[in-house]
Amino acid sequence: MMRITEATRSSGSSSFTTVFKVIARALAVGIRPVWFVMEAGLNGYERWRQRQALMRLDDHLLKDIGVSRADVDSEVSKPFWRG
Repeated sequence: MMRITEATRSSGSSSFTTVFKVIARALAVGIRPVWFVMEAGLNGYERWRQRQALMRLDDHLLKDIGVSRADVDSEVSKPFWRG
């Protein structure tokens, strides 16, 4: 029967810690591209939502903020991914 000593405990613990760090790093690297895609999608949705709100403003409110109807039409015609 093998005796468990302090030396074997610490080496087992450090082995577990190393494996845990490798797994955590792999997950972080794997999730990063997914996060970038999600963030880009959310940003695109927010631009689309703001452009739709701008389109619904009447000419009086557009004049107050210094934007013409032609500027609005130009902005609304852009694809959602273009800033």
